[in-house]
Amino acid sequence: MKKIILFLSVSLCLLGTYACKKSSDLPRAIDPALAPHADKLWDAAWSIATDEMHGLLVVKDGKVVYDRRDPAHGPETLHIMWSASKTFTATAVGFARQDGLLSVDDPLVRFLKPQEIPDSASQYLDKVTVKHLLTMSAGLKQDYIGRSNSHEDFDWALETLKGGFEFEPGTTFRYNSMETYLLSLIVSRVTGKTVEDYLEDKFFAPLGIRDHVWEKSPQGYSAGGWGLYLRLDDFAKLGQFFLQKGEWNGKQLLDPAWFDEAMSPQVMQPGEYTPDNEWMQGYGYQMWCCSHGAYRADGAWGQICMIIPEKNALVVWQGVSRDVGREFATLWKEILPYL
Repeated sequence: MKKIILFLSVSLCLLGTYACKKSSDLPRAIDPALAPHADKLWDAAWSIATDEMHGLLVVKDGKVVYDRRDPAHGPETLHIMWSASKTFTATAVGFARQDGLLSVDDPLVRFLKPQEIPDSASQYLDKVTVKHLLTMSAGLKQDYIGRSNSHEDFDWALETLKGGFEFEPGTTFRYNSMETYLLSLIVSRVTGKTVEDYLEDKFFAPLGIRDHVWEKSPQGYSAGGWGLYLRLDDFAKLGQFFLQKGEWNGKQLLDPAWFDEAMSPQVMQPGEYTPDNEWMQGYGYQMWCCSHGAYRADGAWGQICMIIPEKNALVVWQGVSRDVGREFATLWKEILPYL
């Protein structure tokens, strides 16, 4: 009898711990009528044999109204975010600005150590600002994301700057993950913490995001442009934070003005604009502007947090997809009208 009581006590403690951990998730108000529409987005991701959808959430008015997971990727799975990490790094820049530690107009060279400035530095280096890095318009030529972890002595900042410039800063959008790494370095220089640790105090802990891992450079800085691992529910919290313009549980954590800048097209992608091309709608602060007045954090192979202010809604998913465009089209056709 004592063994049974002990077993029940331990079980209740474990259940209580799990319930406590889950209690910080966004509230649920599952809407069965939405399921047939959202299921089509789920199915769109699986239409190519090697592609997968690992998890899909729809959030409306701050509540999860649709929640579907692949059996191999449960609610507690930490999932690679790829370039969706960039939006978190930009948010750290926003907090650093709010703390008076930097301005988006500050020059990059203000934050560099002498050994990080190439001997034959380009004339454009002095012109690069924090804002240029935020908007992928610094003009740097080399993106070393593919080589970044291949050498322990590879100085990510120095090697990127040694690669020179393809465009004058501020003149052209050119996607480059190392520009986000430089933002990570800047945040660390002004805060004395990695981006991950700085966001722990400013963002992760206040939003109840307890589990996260972020890869680091050989120099000890968060990778910035990639390398973050998060639960799907916590990815959704980022979008809800943006929808609420920095307010969480009645507290204004980040200045609403930051979101007015971050979620507006600060620079346009080169090429011909087409209204249905989700890569040609403009770029804000480390996030993509979209059709239908939406904005998104976007990681390779379909790590998407689509923020739809006009509907006060989010559509968030993680997976492996070679054709995210099909998923976008399904979202607009099937889910948006219902919302």
